[in-house]
Order: sequence, then C-alpha cells, then structure tokens
Amino acid sequence: MIRRVLTGLVLVVLAACTAEQPVLTQGAVLRDPSAQIASQTNVTADRMAGRWVIRQRFATQSGPLGVVTFSTLPDGALQMAQTRQTCGVDPCENDQAVVLIESTGPGRWMAVDAPAAFPREEIWVMWMDFDSRTAAIGTPNGDFGWIMDKNPTGGGDRIAAARDIMDWFGYDVSQLQEVEQ
Repeated sequence: MIRRVLTGLVLVVLAACTAEQPVLTQGAVLRDPSAQIASQTNVTADRMAGRWVIRQRFATQSGPLGVVTFSTLPDGALQMAQTRQTCGVDPCENDQAVVLIESTGPGRWMAVDAPAAFPREEIWVMWMDFDSRTAAIGTPNGDFGWIMDKNPTGGGDRIAAARDIMDWFGYDVSQLQEVEQ
C-alpha cells in the first residue's frame, strides 16, 4: 500500500515537472535588483555642469542623440538640455528638450515633469572620476543607465572603470552599446 502511494506521488511530481509552463514575457532586464547600489556622495550640481557626451547606453533605451548639457540652478538643481531624434514620421526630426532635475540627495536627482522617454525614478551618479570627466549614471531599478564623458573619444581607462562600477552594482554591462557620435 505504501509502495503504491509513493509510486503515485512520484508520478505526480514527474508530471508536474514535465508539464508545459507558461512563458512570461518581459522587457530586457538591465540590473539585478538584489545587488547593492549607491550614489557617489561628493557629486554636486557644479561637478555635473557642462557638456557631456553619452558614450554608452543600453540598446533598449531611446534618448538623446549623444550629447546632453547640464546647467546649475539654485538648491543643487540641474537643467538638462538634449537634442532628441523622433522617427515616428518620415523623415526623422530632431527636437530640443529641456528637463528640470531637482536634487534629492548627494549624487541623486529626479526629473520634474519628465518627457515620456526620460526616467521617472531618481537618477543616481554611481561613479564619477576625480576630475569630473567620466560618470556612470542610472536608476536603482535598472531601467536606465549611461556612461558619459566630457569628450567623444579617449579615456578608455575611465570608461572601463565606469563599466566595472555598473557591473558591481548589478547592471548587465553586456547590454551596453557604444553611442555613435
């Protein structure tokens, strides 16, 4: 009797293991949410100010053509100007967007009335080199991430360091792509 119950139980377990499971479809996972993440506390609006070239970003992200300019505002806020390309209609069109980004903490900002393709979550500067030439920025949920530099070329060691930091914080850096300039 016990043998028949155990045999039946084994068959039920085997059937459950081989039964077709539903397929869950999701967007690309860019960051492991269980990984630690932090913002660099000595990054200020003054250090962020200036023209930045987006050197790498995730392929699934739309966004600026490759250059953003940050200007400082009172209370540590920033204004970000970017040129975006919209290709909903032929031919593609370039448009200028300006986004207000308020400081939410050391090395952290949040967009106010962000455009549709802009992150709705805090943007953290995860790493910036001591000369403020290269930065890795992203959101804690991993929906967004850029490696920016003050120059369109060079600084390979700093770009590699930014990638290492993003990898350390759980981002899938294999999905980062060079941005054509």
